[in-house]
Amino acid sequence: MSTISRFWTPANIQDFSNNTTQQTAMDAQWNTNLNGFTQQGIAGNPWNATNSPVASNYFNPLTDPSASSSAYVQITWSAFPGRIAAYFPTLSSTQQLELGDTGYLSSSNAAGQTVYTPFGNIPQTPCTPVATEQVPYGPYGPRGWQDEYCEWSVYRDAATNKIIRIDFTCENPEYWNTLWMIDPDQVLALYQQTLGKPQIQLADLQLMGSNGQPVIDPSTGRPVYNPLNKWNSGPVSTDSYGGAMHLTSTPNTLQTEIGLAGAATVQRIQSCEPNVGSPQNDLICCAQYGQLHRNSDPNIGYQTNQTVSGGYSVSLANPPGLYIQTPNFSTFAVPEGQTANPADFWQVVRGSDSLVDEFGNTMPGNFILHATYEVPAELGFTVGDMTIQGQPINWGGQIVQQILMQIVAMGYAAPVAAAVPCVGTPDVSYAQPAQLFHQAVFTGLYATGISGVDFPMSLVSNSTLIAPLVAQGAVNVPMVLVCATVALGASGELPAVSFSDPAISVSVVSAMPVTYAVPGNTYPSEYTALNIVVSVGASASLGLQDVYVTNVGQTQQAPMPSLLNIVSAI
Repeated sequence: MSTISRFWTPANIQDFSNNTTQQTAMDAQWNTNLNGFTQQGIAGNPWNATNSPVASNYFNPLTDPSASSSAYVQITWSAFPGRIAAYFPTLSSTQQLELGDTGYLSSSNAAGQTVYTPFGNIPQTPCTPVATEQVPYGPYGPRGWQDEYCEWSVYRDAATNKIIRIDFTCENPEYWNTLWMIDPDQVLALYQQTLGKPQIQLADLQLMGSNGQPVIDPSTGRPVYNPLNKWNSGPVSTDSYGGAMHLTSTPNTLQTEIGLAGAATVQRIQSCEPNVGSPQNDLICCAQYGQLHRNSDPNIGYQTNQTVSGGYSVSLANPPGLYIQTPNFSTFAVPEGQTANPADFWQVVRGSDSLVDEFGNTMPGNFILHATYEVPAELGFTVGDMTIQGQPINWGGQIVQQILMQIVAMGYAAPVAAAVPCVGTPDVSYAQPAQLFHQAVFTGLYATGISGVDFPMSLVSNSTLIAPLVAQGAVNVPMVLVCATVALGASGELPAVSFSDPAISVSVVSAMPVTYAVPGNTYPSEYTALNIVVSVGASASLGLQDVYVTNVGQTQQAPMPSLLNIVSAI
C-alpha cells in the first residue's frame, strides 16, 4: 500500500516534454494546486450552513496509503446540456440544438429580418416547491450554457454555412492558468497547434488593463492570462476569432468537481422534500451542491454518494480530470457515393484513448482532452454534408449528443460517517473566506466586462482558485480577499484576517461590495472584498496557507484551506 507520488496532470499530458526543467516546475505547481483543491473539497462549510461537515469519507491520495489498492469507479454522463430540455421542454429538437450551439433562437420578424432571442427565465430557487422568482437562464458568459464539462465551437464555410470543423474540449481552466504561470510562449504554441490557427499572437492571450497595457501578475512578474481571450470565447470559430481551447462556463472547473465529489460523500438521513423528479436531483437539493437537471452534477454526486454508502472512502482517481469519450459513429453517414469511414474524421488532438496509472493498472474509459471532427478537404465534402440518424449535421450539438463524458473515482473499504440531515441555514453565520487575489489581478479582472447571452458579467468570474504566490520576506503586498457573510461592526469595524502561519501578518484596509460568480458557481452572488496588506516573514513556512476571517464580536472559526502559496522567491 502506498500513496500516489504526486497528482498527475490531466491525462498525464506532458506539455513541456522537451524541457525537463519546465516540466518539473509544471508538475510541482500542478501537484500543489490539486492538493489545495482536495483540502478545500474536504473542508465542508462551517461558516454559513448547517449539516455541511468535513467530508471524512473523501480521501487525499497524496497522504492516504490506501490509494494504491483502491478500486476504480467509472462515472459517465451525456455531454449535451441537460438543463436546456429540462427547462424548455416544448422546444423542438432543432431549437434545442440551436440553443446548444449558439445560445439563441433565430426567427424572422414581419419585415423579414432575422431576430435572435436568448434563453428565457427560469426559477431562481428550483428546489422550492413553488418557485415564483425568476432569473435569466445561466450560467452566463460567451459559452456559459455549455455546462456539462464539455464545450465546443463550430467553424462553418462562409459561403454555404455548412459545418467544416468542430472543436470539443473538456480541459479545465486551472490547467491552462498553470501552464501560463510556467511559460506563456508555450501556451501560445499550444493554442496555435491545437486550434490550427498560426495567426494567434501572444498579445491576444494577455489581460489588458484600462490603460491598454497588460495587467501584471505579481505571482510571476508577467502579464495575466485572459481565459476569455478572443480565441477561447464563444461557440463560433473563424479565422479572426473564436475557438474552444479550454472550459469557460463558470461551473466548469476542476476545483468545483472535487468540491462536489467531497460534498456528495456525506450521507443524508432523508432526501430533500419535495420530490424534484429523481433521487439524483433530490440529493442535489438536500446536499446543496451543483445544479438541478444537469446531466453531470446530479449523476456524479449520486453515484459518489451511493459508492460511499456501500462502505467506502473515495477520491477522484489520479489524474483528476474530466474526460471526453469517443462517440459511437454507427449512426453517422457520409454522402451517397462516398466510402470514407465517419470514425476516421474524429481526431484526438490532446489526451489519449487509454491510460495506465502509476501502479500499472489500466484505467477505465478514454482520457481525451481535446478532439476535433473534420473531413479532409481532399474528400470533397464537409461535416455539414453528412448525417446522423438520417438527419443532416447542421449543428455541432448533434455530435455532442453522441458524446459521453467521464470522471473516474477510486475507493477502498472504510467506515462511513454517520448520516446527517439536509443542509440548512444556521441562526448565526460567520465570515467565509472564498478567494484570494493579488490586488492588481483582481482589479484587472473585475474591471473587464464580458458580453454573455443577454447578461453582462465580469471576467473575475472566470478566475481560478489557484493560490497566489508571495515570496518569503515580501513586505506590504496588496491583496484582495473575497468573503461571504461578512458583517462590519456597528461603527464600521472591519473583520480580522490571519493566516495559518503566524509569520504572516495582515492589515485589513477597507471593504467593498462586489458581485460575481466565485469559480464553480453558476450564478453571480454578492460578496465582500477586503483590501488587505500582507507581509511574509523570512522564516514563514513554504507552501499552502489557510486563511481565517473573523467578524467583529465573533469567535474565530475554521479557516479556508490553501488560499495562499508561500514560495522562496519570485
